[in-house]
Amino acid sequence: MVLVTDELRVHLHYTMRGSYPLRMVDVLFCTERAYFVEYDYLTPVDLLFGSPDQRAAAFASQVVEGGVPAAIETAEQVETQSYDTLDSVDVHTGGRVGRPKITARPRTGSATTVRVHGQFDAEPFTQALRSTVDGHDVTVRQRDGIGF
Repeated sequence: MVLVTDELRVHLHYTMRGSYPLRMVDVLFCTERAYFVEYDYLTPVDLLFGSPDQRAAAFASQVVEGGVPAAIETAEQVETQSYDTLDSVDVHTGGRVGRPKITARPRTGSATTVRVHGQFDAEPFTQALRSTVDGHDVTVRQRDGIGF
């Protein structure tokens, strides 16, 4: 997690979703909305040679150097969730056997879930996210375990 600029409040770095192929996603929590920025696909060969770490680092550098618009411009897919339409965000700590997981639940439609593969400390992340959505009717819950 990185606090970056006035627009980008919290950057949840190096997450993944899907099963095969895995999709690399960074979540950019800005002042009025969250962007789930999908920027790469991973194959078993990628995982074997450790390229996810390199790709995640390159994307994070792009966000810091070029800002949110540059990151979105280079993405393969972007899902945007306005805080006005978001009901809740669940932060699962992962426990001893699983990875941390973040689930954003809009008031209508499907939830978006990502598993965190980078370094993650749930408590400061949850506090930063609560501060970011302050003033919007969004509930941020931190829960122990992997969450199903």
